[in-house]
Amino acid sequence: MTEQMQNLLRFIPASRKFHKVTERNHLLVVPRIVNKIGDWYQFPMGVAYVSSCAKKAGFNVHTLNLNHVEGSISDILEKVIKEKQIGTVSTGGVTGQYGAIKEIFDAAKKHKKNILCVCGGGIISSAPETAMAALEICAYGVIGEAELTFPSLLHCLENGENPWSIPGLIIQHNGKFTKTAGEPEPVPLEEIPYPDYESFNFRDLLNSVPNTIGMSEYNTLPIVTGRSCPFRCTFCFHPSGQTFRQRSLDDVFREIDYMVAEFGVKYLSIQDELFLFGKKTKRLKEFCDRIKPYGIKWLAQFRTCDITQEIVDLLKESNCATMAFGIESADDRILKSMKKGIRVHHHDRALKMVYKSGIGIQGVLIFGDPAETRESAQRTFDWWKANRQYELQLSAIITYPGSPVYKDAVRDGLIPEPVKFIKDGCPLIKLTKMSHEDYAWMFGQILSLPRMMHSMPEGQINYTLDLANSSIDLTGECVQCHASNRWEKNRLFVTETLACVQCGRKHVSPIPNEIGNIIEHSISALNSEYGKVAIWGINAYIYALLEKLDLDPADMVIVDKSEARVGLSVGPHKIESPSVIDRERIKCIVVSVVQYYAGLRQPILDEYPEIESLVSISDLLSMAKT
Repeated sequence: MTEQMQNLLRFIPASRKFHKVTERNHLLVVPRIVNKIGDWYQFPMGVAYVSSCAKKAGFNVHTLNLNHVEGSISDILEKVIKEKQIGTVSTGGVTGQYGAIKEIFDAAKKHKKNILCVCGGGIISSAPETAMAALEICAYGVIGEAELTFPSLLHCLENGENPWSIPGLIIQHNGKFTKTAGEPEPVPLEEIPYPDYESFNFRDLLNSVPNTIGMSEYNTLPIVTGRSCPFRCTFCFHPSGQTFRQRSLDDVFREIDYMVAEFGVKYLSIQDELFLFGKKTKRLKEFCDRIKPYGIKWLAQFRTCDITQEIVDLLKESNCATMAFGIESADDRILKSMKKGIRVHHHDRALKMVYKSGIGIQGVLIFGDPAETRESAQRTFDWWKANRQYELQLSAIITYPGSPVYKDAVRDGLIPEPVKFIKDGCPLIKLTKMSHEDYAWMFGQILSLPRMMHSMPEGQINYTLDLANSSIDLTGECVQCHASNRWEKNRLFVTETLACVQCGRKHVSPIPNEIGNIIEHSISALNSEYGKVAIWGINAYIYALLEKLDLDPADMVIVDKSEARVGLSVGPHKIESPSVIDRERIKCIVVSVVQYYAGLRQPILDEYPEIESLVSISDLLSMAKT
């Protein structure tokens, strides 16, 4: 065994024989999460780190990023498995990507029955037994950070050794799912290699513009300078474990130098859950001093209670383009319930300083905490309206597995079937004691207010539609600094904000009447072929779009898995439970929230086998071309 291997394999397996792969070729797969090949997506750093570590340990690892390969996932996997003689297929992601993850394993097993399936990422780490039961056919799950655990598992599989002594695994054996004993050590961040960008088509992603959370540059690259978070907010789960640690800046800047040389980075997206911890500003000041000469824009996560004028000035001088904050609520009682350790006056003070500096602000107000009332929600809505200049997003709290609110919801019977909850894509759960009417009011505000209250670009707005790629190019003037902007390749049905390239001010993306006309025409065509059509899912963009359409409720129904949304009015329509699909024998479903289409597609087909046509709303644009 090589010295590199010994450094990675911290745990010596027992000698008893267990699984043994005959083909020592391992496939790491990134799930398809884009609606169309060529769309921008958040690059998954975890699998890229795991690939680097497994290769460094000497294993023969093949890679596949389904976000850059056209065609059927089943056909793509069949070809790779046969050509490369693959013995194990591994993938992972967050729980919301369950459908996309399971489709990979199902396809792999279809084409090679004895292939071993390994899953990692937040889906396993947050609820190991439940996730393994939902995935059904995985032999192994990796809990927490996988950079050391995964190579250790591969060593056991190649040598027929028993992996039970490796902490951080969950194993399916004799129809049961059992976690191995002990906790894996935190990964030493400065001892592992850089992410394996090259093997996952990363250069192709550089040609896409994010146009999200303030990022609007080609050559936007992610980097991790620290892992986990020292705080324990009730709605949050930390997939990298509970130990907060940060890399030395010497190590970080070696990686930045590599990124500049290899990829020509223009915008650095710092992926840390928290970049500045409390009043420990020495590291931040050094980072600002060192990043400034690069002339690179960058984004990072902060807490409003830690922000001072000195920090804002440092960030501005060092080309920080966007500061992201966990705002969550404008009611101190709700912030306390969430265990944020922050008060509203911290928000007011910090956001005022940041806004005045010209640095972009990214933040979300999330509604529906267990302590939420109509009064607390109204207080937060009123605060948001009074501070529209900050362009904060509105959302409902999602009960993510592993979070305290999820555990409480399972305990209290709000999630009676955790496996089904994962299979359903973690639908919205009503955690509050608000009446259904008040809850529906709150959710209606979340959907309608952003487009009612936020500004579109001003001046002469020109646009060019690319129907084949469901995107739009726009030109217009910033409402704040009046600079001329050109926003390219903005994804229709997804991109909600357009950031000014000069001052970072965010604008609402307009919905051209032409889009509404095309959607109306395409749905009418589907009506002629299939009868009544179900529109699956809702967000603020789709809410605004549907309100523009002149479609009879007899021809279209909006459905949502989240019982909390059922009954909400969208124009002349009311959101209904998916049970209407069987009840009214609906044959055609249009998934409207396109960023989830890849993950929803297979679960919908599995649950509703009588469906004859399942498309995303962006496919309706292509219908107009034909």
